[in-house]
Amino acid sequence: MSKRLAENLKRKAAAWAGQLTKLAKSLAPNHVEPAISSHVETKNDGTYIIRITANRNIAPDARAQEFGSGLHARRGVKKTYTIASKRGVFGRLAFYENANGLWDYEMFDPPVPGEHLQDGRGIFYQVQHPGIKAANGGKGYIAPAMVELRKRAKAELGKEIKDAIIGDLRESFGKKAR
Repeated sequence: MSKRLAENLKRKAAAWAGQLTKLAKSLAPNHVEPAISSHVETKNDGTYIIRITANRNIAPDARAQEFGSGLHARRGVKKTYTIASKRGVFGRLAFYENANGLWDYEMFDPPVPGEHLQDGRGIFYQVQHPGIKAANGGKGYIAPAMVELRKRAKAELGKEIKDAIIGDLRESFGKKAR
């Protein structure tokens, strides 16, 4: 690969990394936005890899927002998961009942609370949570950004390669490259 082509590809990869980050942030839930970043890795064979990540220290549910969780998971086992009181049998989970007679937490076959608080909340010691659907109607935020970037890349890459090859040809024939 010519030096000009390698430099053009590296510059283009850096620009695409920025575009990918911007696209993913625009599709992510507000609390996940600051956790998203990307960078370009250069391999010895002239390959450039764009890595995009969502820092789970900043947004602990970033993975669930991308892939869904529980019964809504696009990866892994689809099942409910238990949420239990942190204090065991001495702790309690409290939920309000909504207008439909269900608890304010999305449950299937909602259990009957062991007792009620004066404010109307039902008391539970554990519940089976169905998980959450990924952002953007279950599509996530990184996957749709990558699809969009691929479309842009296919359109732009042809011109970059063409310009680099023409520049190399001009240079090989003793003409000044543009």
